[in-house]
Amino acid sequence: MKKRQIFAALVAALTLAFAACDKPNNKPSGNGENNDPIERVVVYTVGQTENRQTLETEGEWDALLDVLCNQAQNGQRVTFYNMNQTTYFKHNKSNGTKAAKTFSTTNRDEIKAWMKKMEAEGRTVVVTYDNGTWTGMAYASAPSSTTLNTVVGTWHFSCSVVSQIDPNGSLVSSDLYVPEDGGGSMYYTFYENGTMTLTINGVGGTTATDNSTWTLNGEGELCCELLPNGDCWNVNWITENSMIISRADLGTMEGDLLYQLQFDRE
Repeated sequence: MKKRQIFAALVAALTLAFAACDKPNNKPSGNGENNDPIERVVVYTVGQTENRQTLETEGEWDALLDVLCNQAQNGQRVTFYNMNQTTYFKHNKSNGTKAAKTFSTTNRDEIKAWMKKMEAEGRTVVVTYDNGTWTGMAYASAPSSTTLNTVVGTWHFSCSVVSQIDPNGSLVSSDLYVPEDGGGSMYYTFYENGTMTLTINGVGGTTATDNSTWTLNGEGELCCELLPNGDCWNVNWITENSMIISRADLGTMEGDLLYQLQFDRE
C-alpha cells in the first residue's frame, strides 16, 4: 500500500508540468487566407513509413493534403493526425463525437474538404483509393483491434502536454514536461494478459516499479490507473514506432484542458 501511495504521488506530480515535444505555437488564427500563421505538427504514415512535419501556414497544410491524396491514388493507405488540437473541445462537447465517421466519393476535391473537416474536429484520418473511389475513416480513438494488435510491449514515455483552450477553440497556454530533463525516465510495459508495469528511473540510479492492469473501453480508450490525469485516454495515434494519447477536462477552474502524452517504442 505504501509503494502504491508513493507511485500515485510521483505520477500525480507530472500533472503540474505537462506539454508536447512539439510545443504548440500560440499564434493568431488569421483571416483564413493561405498564408495565415496557423502552426500544425502533423504525424502521418504512407504505407508503413511514418513521418512528422511542422506546417506554418494553411498553404503548407493544403500542399501536404495534396501529397497524401497523390500517395493514396498510387495505392498507398495514408493516415494523419494533427498533434496541435485547439478545436478539439468545441467538437468534443457535441454528442456522438467518439463514433468513427466514414466518407466515400469519386471527387478529389470532396475528399480533401472532408479530410480538412475531420482534422478540424481533432480526429485521426485514414484515406484509401480504389477503382476511382476515395474512402475515408476518421476517429477520435483508434479502433480497439488496432490498439490491441500494437500496444503490447514497452513504451518510453517521451513527453507530455497540457494545453489550456478558450471557448473559441484558441490556445491560451501550454507547458512542457520531459522526464529526462529532470534526470529521470519512465517506461510503460503492456502485456497481452491485460497487466502492465510502470517503471520510473530516478536520479542516482534509483528505480521504482508498480503494477496494474489495462483495458480498452467501449469507445476504444486505453484505460489504466497508472496513467496520469485520469484513467482513460483516447488513442489518437499508434504504430509500431510511436503512440499519442489524449484526454480532455472540460469546465475546470483553469478552463478547458487537453492533456496529451507521447510515447516511443522501446
